[in-house]
Amino acid sequence: MIPPDFIDEVLARTDIVEIIDPRVSLKKKGQNYTGLCPFHNEKTPSFSVSQDKQFYYCFGCQASGSALKFLMEFDRMEFPVAVEYLASRVGMEVPQARSVDSEASRKRKGLYEILEQCADYFREQLKHHPGKEKAVSYLKGRGLTGEIARDFGLGYAPAGWDNLLKKFATTNHDRQLLIDAGMITVGDKDDKVYDRFRERIMYPIRDLRGRTIAFGGRVLSDDAKPKYLNSPETPVFHKGRELYGLHEARKRVRKLSRLLVVEGYMDVVALAQHGIGYSVATLGTATSTEHIERMFRLGPQVVFCFDGDQAGRNAAWKALRATLPAMADGKSARFLFLPDGEDPDTMVRRVGQSAFEEQIDASLGLTEFMFRHLEEGLDTGTPEGKAALAQEASPLIREIPEGVFKQLVISELAEKTGLPEARLLEATGLAAPPPSVPRDPPAPDGAYGGGYPEDDYNDYPPDEMGGYDDYAAQPQKPAISAGVAKLLDHAISVLLHQPEVAIALEDDEVSAVRQSHEWQLLAEMIEWARSNTVISPVVLLSHYQDTGYFSYLRQLAERELLLSPADLAEEFRGTVIKLLKEGDLQLKQEVINGLLSKPLAELTPEEREMLVAHTRSRA
Repeated sequence: MIPPDFIDEVLARTDIVEIIDPRVSLKKKGQNYTGLCPFHNEKTPSFSVSQDKQFYYCFGCQASGSALKFLMEFDRMEFPVAVEYLASRVGMEVPQARSVDSEASRKRKGLYEILEQCADYFREQLKHHPGKEKAVSYLKGRGLTGEIARDFGLGYAPAGWDNLLKKFATTNHDRQLLIDAGMITVGDKDDKVYDRFRERIMYPIRDLRGRTIAFGGRVLSDDAKPKYLNSPETPVFHKGRELYGLHEARKRVRKLSRLLVVEGYMDVVALAQHGIGYSVATLGTATSTEHIERMFRLGPQVVFCFDGDQAGRNAAWKALRATLPAMADGKSARFLFLPDGEDPDTMVRRVGQSAFEEQIDASLGLTEFMFRHLEEGLDTGTPEGKAALAQEASPLIREIPEGVFKQLVISELAEKTGLPEARLLEATGLAAPPPSVPRDPPAPDGAYGGGYPEDDYNDYPPDEMGGYDDYAAQPQKPAISAGVAKLLDHAISVLLHQPEVAIALEDDEVSAVRQSHEWQLLAEMIEWARSNTVISPVVLLSHYQDTGYFSYLRQLAERELLLSPADLAEEFRGTVIKLLKEGDLQLKQEVINGLLSKPLAELTPEEREMLVAHTRSRA
């Protein structure tokens, strides 16, 4: 984990103009630099960079932040990669906050290096190998251009049993690296080693940082078996969580609003060539909830594309079952079924981008597909059919996280069965309260920005306090009302989106927040934000990344705020004022409840007067 103090020092030594100017043409205007905003289309420059404050701000779209945030937003660097990049520019080395297994770390580094060398080798063979024509003809026959092959790093594994072995295994250590990386394999009978991939088109599989972690290989003739061959599981490659094309999609589409899940490598490449650069494919496994959660962290909508035959429908149903636990409010899943004999590759070449995207837009929503599937074979015009539908749908609905979407699905089932919603909830058991969730639930796999799991130096343990000043071993869960908790969450969420809103508070308001033990986290965040002239949301969040609050804060940071950035300061102050009032009312109510629990004879005159006043105020 990267210490916040180190990040602050890196930013203090960094000249933001030197970072932005090579990427955005800037001109000096007074004390600041200006240029066309790289985050939205504009003709008149509204993008301002302050060298004094080391901060950028766009008066058009309100994008703002430090050099660190700019690299994450513009270059799409993951958080630790951006920190490492800035640190290297100013001659600093990213420290390790905890001990790591250096041998394991060296091995992972060696695997990344040998896999990248193999990717370079395959690309080189596609250009210059004497037998390349068969591979080139295949790619041209699929309608691919040289540019798209370059963008996806396509290559060619020529015929031969030991090409990689001869090229890279100059020592026993190199030989073992190739085995561990899954590039060569050991025979079961004679212990001889040979190249795993031969006479295949090679598709490098990259992680979110763009590092080659595995390969997929397709034969050049359809009669050869297996048609597709993937790398085995390795220390750097886990099929169950990786998606082919995800790195390329993030590069091609600056802000992903949806991801299209298809079945094959060639589908992803062909769609990208025809302007649909947001498709991904699973790697020989069914779509998992982990896959879906990962995609939802990058965009709000996932569209599954399947063949329209029975096998495609069955695969779609499995995908729906995996999607339900990830369907938090604000997320959307749809299902597109292609005509018989079509796949995304052939169809997009036949109909073009616009017509294909029209079909995506017209695809089935999750609930529409779910109820259609459940209603097959049922006569929902009869009481028996309606009861069967409720019985089939109820366990699926239970898997959906609590929220508005779940309530809407319940309402739709009530409408289909003709039962009042309350009766339906009682009859199906859906009325049972959900299990209590801790205030800081375990973090989903990934981290702010979605990049931590891929980094060798960021294999984080579960969030823990680690001796954080003035806190107990774990964050305290104060007993506060639901209304106060909601206001507290909202205030912190706004602060995490735009830390500079902290200066909107008056000193006495800050003092009032500080006096409440239940709001110590908010109080500290306000103090920390007010004491730093330049602070980005990422820096504020990273200040807590080694504490037990990190999971809770990250979820609040990922909330979508419906207000414009210009309104956040007023919203924050208004929320804090409401919080103070609600807290005061709650405190008074606790005092009144304490008085009401006493026998009347034990009350002092002042306490009796207080009860009388309270009764009058409620009359």
